[in-house]
This record gives sequence, C-alpha cells and structure tokens, in this order.
Amino acid sequence: MLLESFGLRNLPESNSYPFNLPLVQNLEQIKFRKRLTFFVGENGSGKSTILEALAYAAAIPTAGGMSIEEDPLMQAARDLGKMLSLRFSEKTHAGFFTRAEDFFGFVKNILRQIKELDDEMAEIQANWTGGDLEKSLNPIKAERKAFTDRYTENLDGMSHGEGFLRFFTSRITGKGLYLIDEPEAALSPQRQLSLISIILDKLKTTDAQFIIATHSPIIMAIPDAQILAFKDGQISEIKYEETEHFTLTRDFLKSPEAFLRGL
Repeated sequence: MLLESFGLRNLPESNSYPFNLPLVQNLEQIKFRKRLTFFVGENGSGKSTILEALAYAAAIPTAGGMSIEEDPLMQAARDLGKMLSLRFSEKTHAGFFTRAEDFFGFVKNILRQIKELDDEMAEIQANWTGGDLEKSLNPIKAERKAFTDRYTENLDGMSHGEGFLRFFTSRITGKGLYLIDEPEAALSPQRQLSLISIILDKLKTTDAQFIIATHSPIIMAIPDAQILAFKDGQISEIKYEETEHFTLTRDFLKSPEAFLRGL
C-alpha cells in the first residue's frame, strides 16, 4: 500500500465550493485497506472532487489532459487538495491521474509529437547538402520509434476503447498511485472486462495502487476491492452487493418491462 489514508488538516471558514459541500464538512479520516479502491456514488456526490484533490495533494501527474495545477476548471480540486492531509507508507509521485476525456487529449498530443518528428526529418532531407544523412536522421528516428513502440503507429485509427486500453497497458508500468475517474466512459462492456484483466494483472505483477471513481457495476465487481460509497454527505465502506449500481442493474435485468412502465 502506498497511500494509506487521507483527511482534512482543518476546515476553512468558507462558504464557497467545495468547502460548503456536506461531504467535505463531514470528512473524517479515510483509510485505504486495499491496493484497489472504488469511489461510487451518484453524480454530484463528490467522488470526482475528492479524487482530483487527492491527485493534487499527492502531486501525481495528469496523464493526457491539462495538469490540475494549470487547469482553470480544477480550482476547487486545488483548494481542497491544499487542505488534505495524506499519509503514505511510501511517498511516491509515480503514477498518474486521468479521466476518460484526458485520453483523447493524450492521443492528440502523441500524434502531434510524431508529426513534428516526421516534419523535422522531411526538412532535413529536403535541405541536406552532404555528409551522412542517415547518421543525422537516426536520433529522430529512434525518438519516433520509441513513441510508436509504446503507443502503436495507429493510435487515431483505433476505436476509443482499443486506444484507451493500450494507453493503460503502456502507462501502468510498475509501482505507483493510479487515480482514474470513470474509465467506463470510453469503454464498451466487453472492453470493461479487458480493463479488469489489465488491472488484475498489474495488481499481481506490480506494486501499483488504484483508486477508481466509477458508475460501472462491471468494473466495481473486481474481487477483493474496497468500495467507498459517497452518499448523503458521508463516505462509508460497503460491499459490492450493497451498491445501488449492483441492485438497480440486477433488478432492471430481472424485469426491464416493469421498470420501463414506471418511467
């Protein structure tokens, strides 16, 4: 376990967001008992706000999108993150924070860097006047190959789900803290099963720790995970079968007609 717990150092005398949230006002010491923890709850329950604040407080880099430090939409995460007290068994800045939408920015950035390398090689070739051309191009080719070996030549030709899974496989390489917000947004149910396989493999073969905010009853079904429910301004640990995501999905699948008649 890398991150063992978090809580508030103190609560500022402020009525502004996010300090006016009951969840923040009621926040007590939260302990992580597993290397895989799920944050679950309705939209607006505060799970994403807490996840973002943890990423800021832990100084975990953002994968793909604008950093929390620079993103103007992340002011609440910065304000709350400054007030959080984190306890580590082993301090680390390895890992990343990401949201599904960050992946698309990540793809654009990788493709932009590959294109810039291609343009640089084309310019050198067009203006070459003598000497060993290949020797001059080799460092650029090596840098380009490093990108394509890690992320594949055809990132933008992949489906969103394929690329997202490739992103996870290539970026989760060892010990680190991985904070992930609603990965199911980019994944079909089948691809969610593939993500589960990746997470289980990383838990088995590395010292990675995952904290994942999700609505997916498929993803949160991973065995032996800690599930923290965000509800009514409180955070409490519950079992998978007690989550609303599980019970609602189960009951709907048993009798979809009855649910639809009630809408």
